[in-house]
Amino acid sequence: MADLNRLNLYLQQDLPATYVNTEHEQMLVQKFAALFHMSKQAKEANELANSANILKWRKAYYGTLSALDMSTGKESVKRSKQLRKLIFEMVESKIDNNVPLPRLIPKYKGDLPVIDITEEYLKYEIGNIFTKYVNDRSERATYVDGTSWYKVWWDNCDNSHTRSGNVKIDVCLADQIIPQPGVIDYRQMEYIFELQNISVSKIYDLYGRIIPASSPTEEVAVVVCYYLNSERVVGRFAWAQHSNTVIYDEKDWQIRKIRHCSKCNEIVAIAKECPVCGSKSFKYKNATEEILDEDLQILYNPYDVGETDDEEEREKKKVKTFATAGTKIPFYIVRQLPFVPRPAISSIESIYGIGEPFILIDMQDSINKILTKAEDKTLKSGAVVTKPQKVRMSDDDATIKLVEVKAAEQAQMIQVRQIVADTQQDIILANIEYDSAKSSSGVTDSFQGKKDTTATSGKAKEFAAVQTAGRIESLRVMKAASFAGLYDLVLKYLLAFSDEDRKFVRKLPDGSVIEPVWNKYLFLDKDKHGTIYYRDDLSFSSDPAATLSQDRVAMWQETQDKLINGALGDPADPRTLTLYWNMMDQQQYPLAKLALAGIKDNSQHLPPELEKLLVENPELLQMVIQMAQEQGMLGGEQRGGARQGSGPKPSGVTRGASVERTNERNRAANRDAGPIPLKGGDGGI
Repeated sequence: MADLNRLNLYLQQDLPATYVNTEHEQMLVQKFAALFHMSKQAKEANELANSANILKWRKAYYGTLSALDMSTGKESVKRSKQLRKLIFEMVESKIDNNVPLPRLIPKYKGDLPVIDITEEYLKYEIGNIFTKYVNDRSERATYVDGTSWYKVWWDNCDNSHTRSGNVKIDVCLADQIIPQPGVIDYRQMEYIFELQNISVSKIYDLYGRIIPASSPTEEVAVVVCYYLNSERVVGRFAWAQHSNTVIYDEKDWQIRKIRHCSKCNEIVAIAKECPVCGSKSFKYKNATEEILDEDLQILYNPYDVGETDDEEEREKKKVKTFATAGTKIPFYIVRQLPFVPRPAISSIESIYGIGEPFILIDMQDSINKILTKAEDKTLKSGAVVTKPQKVRMSDDDATIKLVEVKAAEQAQMIQVRQIVADTQQDIILANIEYDSAKSSSGVTDSFQGKKDTTATSGKAKEFAAVQTAGRIESLRVMKAASFAGLYDLVLKYLLAFSDEDRKFVRKLPDGSVIEPVWNKYLFLDKDKHGTIYYRDDLSFSSDPAATLSQDRVAMWQETQDKLINGALGDPADPRTLTLYWNMMDQQQYPLAKLALAGIKDNSQHLPPELEKLLVENPELLQMVIQMAQEQGMLGGEQRGGARQGSGPKPSGVTRGASVERTNERNRAANRDAGPIPLKGGDGGI
């Protein structure tokens, strides 16, 4: 049976009373709304981020933009044919679907083990928390709007038996985020606004408040303000934009919360009833520290910490107790707003970036106007028939027309004249505009894979592509810088909210598989007073060149080149081939496992030329078998006889050959001695 109350939420019909703000909430929402309008006005005043320009740029990308007014640059009511979608072409030429990989910069030698496992773990997880779909959307949003935003947050609902939750990354568009005015470095921002659309049912499920939308067919337009409170902890405040109804007010949003019984204050994680007093009323309280259930052991190097100066101890590891069971460990607190901007080309005046339409929209509009004019000329051209005024001709679609004339002079007056439109100058001008647009965008024919008459050789074509890549290097650098900030925030959220050990799989070059373990306690440290804290001062960077490892086809070719050039060892050595195919298997080459199985099978056989020799000479195989039997290699264990290695050294001659040689000597001796007399009475002659 359908849930009637649920259907009412979906239909926004027959709902309970709408939530009404308290006096305190009404005062807060008025101040937050004033701050929001002030920030929005500052954003709208910026040419790189105002709503009208963003809408115009998106239309230009999709090819639905009307003709621009030449005097104001604004979209007019006159429709324009988008015969050349220049902006779409330039944006799609620059899309990079590779995700930059993390790289941590150590401060001390002792940081290296922690950094290695953290980098490997983030590389392992990035495919789950930042999918190719999200990255593809971010690419286009950045190049079209000029700026996109990454939002990092912790999802408690995405949990399992082994995980308490997961980090999530969302992509927000330029018109969804309104930052603090005047701040260029996002790390220095103290507040930021996000525009969301949330359903009535979801608001009720999460916060227990009935807040209808402005229309039954729409979701609730919500404004969320993230801000640093007086303790420099991120708080969160949200309200419905059309009614100013408060949805939630979380002053300490990014502090760990623990569920307590309202009556006896017992900690109750998920139970619906308190196991101590039976109360069903609970409340969440801020948690600032945790108590260790068991001793916390760490690995360290005695030489690095100065416990010994023995050079032989330089690479040895020891285990020591960092903290005993019952020790109080502080919870890590994220003190940074959860947004990271990604500009296309950085602006020198604001936090916003410069996108492709900002540079190319006038050129696209001009090219389309010129091509539309040339098209009109061409369509209006054609054949015209001239005839005497008194001669009648039918104007139908018949292929052969019969015309009656009275004299030869009238027949000569009937002529067909071609009206040809001159579009040469239009096409030349359109091509000039197109080349100018490509020069501004930094895209050449070589980069697009087109025929490039300026590059007359393969090397010249390669050089042209490299130069073009240098022109758009800024786009890659800004993407890598944004991902460095993104990984920094992801790690901070893991330190703050991840409690369990996180195992992941790593395949070594020899083909073996290990299962390293990452947890937040790897970042614990003590100051000189013995106070325990989390080290979060490690610097992140992101190398765009590391994306080569994500291009499997390129990695296959790169690995093959290393094998051919001998960088992995002798290509004929089975050990080198095993290493090569293990590397190919790590890059998921389809036939790698079959090749490894073949190498393993071949290692159990003799070389082909030796096998052929034994097949063609069976006596050699028999000699080898006899020798192996004599040395106890075949036929079970050796019984009796002298101990191994005693007696004279072997002559290298098999027993069968020795017997045959002895028989030959006896036969020669008998021939020299004459007939051998028989025993018995009839024996002589």
